[in-house]
This record gives sequence, C-alpha cells and structure tokens, in this order.
Amino acid sequence: MSGSERVTTPLLGAGGAVAAGLVVGGGTAFALVRAGAPPLWAVVVALPALALAVLVARLPRATDVVWAPPPAHFSTAGSVQASTLASRLAEAAVDQDRFAVRIQPRLRRLVEARLRQRHGVPDLADPRAAALLDPALHRLVTDPAATLPDHRTLTRLLENL
Repeated sequence: MSGSERVTTPLLGAGGAVAAGLVVGGGTAFALVRAGAPPLWAVVVALPALALAVLVARLPRATDVVWAPPPAHFSTAGSVQASTLASRLAEAAVDQDRFAVRIQPRLRRLVEARLRQRHGVPDLADPRAAALLDPALHRLVTDPAATLPDHRTLTRLLENL
C-alpha cells in the first residue's frame, strides 16, 4: 500500500444503505401523510430524505485508522520558509524594485533589532550605527539605490552582524 492510498470502510454496505434510505424515506412519507399532506407530495418530499440517508450511510467512518508510512523526506515549517526566502531572494537579485520593497526593509529591521539588542543603538539614523556596522552592510540597508549582493557576500555580511 502506498502512502497516498487510503482504505476506508463505509458505515453500511450498498444494500444496507439502500435499506436505511427506504426506511427513512418511507418513515418521512408516512409522517407527512399522517400530518395531512397529499400522498404524491409526501413522496416528493421524502425522496431527498431517502437520498440523504443513503449518502450518509455510505460515508466512511470517522474512526477508521489510516495507516500511512512516514513521509519520504523530512519537511518542516523551517524548510518551507527557507524555500520561500530563497525564491524571494532570487527574484530580488534580478528585480531592483522587489529588492527595495520586499528585502531591504526586512534587512533594515533585522539590522536595527541587532543594533538595539547588542549595542543599545535605537536605529540606523544614529551616528553610532554606521561606525558599528560593516560599511557594505550599512550601505545595503540604507542606500535606496543598493542592489542585492551575491549570496556569499550577503551571507558574510549577515554572519558578521
């Protein structure tokens, strides 16, 4: 059995489902006739109840245990986020607007958070920020004309942060 194959057991077999539907439909029609409805209308109204009863009887049981092998590859939310980040960085490398709108503000917030955490510098406008940061990193997060560097340079800049 493969991981995507799922074996389910309905509540009732086909014959049992039809029998249950007939009981529900017949009971509904009988109740409507006893309440004063014309027999033809009672049958017409009972048909949807019959169909619903058959459908419900054929649904798989909610308590069925589905045995599936573990996934072939390990995946976590972190790997999904890393994949998303990699694709956004790839887009930003070829599109300056994407870098300026999506990546640079996030890098700026990251750098400012690190400056506040480690050095008590409130933001990049503080003159101490330029002295504490690598000049290339400072330019990357403050210059509106900055472009995304290659991945090795970006990795080095962020590791030194």
